[in-house]
Amino acid sequence: MCAMARSLTATARGALAAAALLLTLTACTGDGEPDAEASASPSGSPSATTSQQADQGAATDAPLNANQACAAMYVEEHGAEGATLEERIGDALVGAAGGLTGTSADEMHALAVELGRLETRVPEEFREPVQQVRVPFLQLQEGLDLGAEQQIELDIASTVEGLKAFEKLC
Repeated sequence: MCAMARSLTATARGALAAAALLLTLTACTGDGEPDAEASASPSGSPSATTSQQADQGAATDAPLNANQACAAMYVEEHGAEGATLEERIGDALVGAAGGLTGTSADEMHALAVELGRLETRVPEEFREPVQQVRVPFLQLQEGLDLGAEQQIELDIASTVEGLKAFEKLC
């Protein structure tokens, strides 16, 4: 790694507009978090009832033990094209470093939300590593929220250190 902090040039106005729209829509949902059920099912499939969604929300917000926290990071998810959370984090950072697009901004935002949820559920000793992993995702989000069209510095080193610390705990 020749440079731990990479510069990300957000020159594509379309990507910035798409990210801003996504953030605006997310803010209008009431709780500020995207509906996991809506994003997981295709638009043509029937949606779950409100009670089913509440049951799923309660199950996904339950505290995790150390083994479950490790599984959340390192076990492949069916809805994530067979990728682990760790792999999706790496892919998103590489994609954003290659040039910010609407898709990469969406992925970064979704991971920021997912990591935020994970942070509240993991045992205390896992929280700081998750916070470290989340740093560049929050930096990008803050830059987009401010409408920055200049370079946004992403602290990739923080993510690397957080992933190493998380792995040691597992």
